[in-house]
Amino acid sequence: MALQLQQNPCPVCDATQPQAAYQVKGFTIARCGACGMHYTDPRLPTDALYEIYRRDYFHSNKDGYEDYELSSHLRIKTFQRWHGDISPFLKRESGKTLDIGCAAGYFMDVLKTAGWEPEGIELDESMRSTPRERGYPVFDRPLEFFNPSGKYDLITLFDVIEHLPKLKADVAKIAGMLSPNGCVALVTPDITSLQRKIFGARWFQFKPTEHIYYFSPAALQRVFQPHGLEVVLLKRAGQYADVSFLHRRLIKYGFTGLAKLFDGTVRLFGLSNRYWYADTGSMFAVLRKKAG
Repeated sequence: MALQLQQNPCPVCDATQPQAAYQVKGFTIARCGACGMHYTDPRLPTDALYEIYRRDYFHSNKDGYEDYELSSHLRIKTFQRWHGDISPFLKRESGKTLDIGCAAGYFMDVLKTAGWEPEGIELDESMRSTPRERGYPVFDRPLEFFNPSGKYDLITLFDVIEHLPKLKADVAKIAGMLSPNGCVALVTPDITSLQRKIFGARWFQFKPTEHIYYFSPAALQRVFQPHGLEVVLLKRAGQYADVSFLHRRLIKYGFTGLAKLFDGTVRLFGLSNRYWYADTGSMFAVLRKKAG
């Protein structure tokens, strides 16, 4: 039986005058007529969204990942770079951290090596066993049910905030869990990115089943500002990729012709063993509590 899709107000300003912007995989990506925020409307009910992430989201999943751990070496390298981007804004050299959507715990490993005390939240049943086996506390239910063990000096949401169905409540909770000098760091698709402008409705970040919000830098600030958080760093986000990773992505998202051209270029220039930091059409943001 097909699930009944639900209409929702704009997650930023609560307006109810959405305008259809894109049709993607049977869903409408709407643009708020009042503030310009893009979001999936109507979308799956909240419980159905949570169910997507509970089982095999990171392995052979049409909505999620084909094999998250297959590219572990690249993900770890990316997380190390992101940690370097965050570090100048941290007021302490150690303390408590919370990684929301921690997956296999690679970023928690980076933090632990740097002297921090990481905790995580992960809904995927098979994935969260990996960081738990390494001794990390990992909560297994949505953020709204999480009971913090104290205040956190760093809270991270890497490719997560666009998934949260209870956005305003979750952002308020995140702000309340921060220590006085704490930071929030996140990566999320940027609706104003060059990739979105080039590919339009074929932009690979349009995944309306699970990506229910598409932020601009202004919309991101507007979501956090009522809770006393301001953006102190905003930059293009990327991730390390190699030839095999990019080829798999092109095939998955239906760019078979581009994949063949890519293969030919790789062979012609002998690039098969190279890796590089590639812009993914996302933004990287660090937010901190306003002074005063």
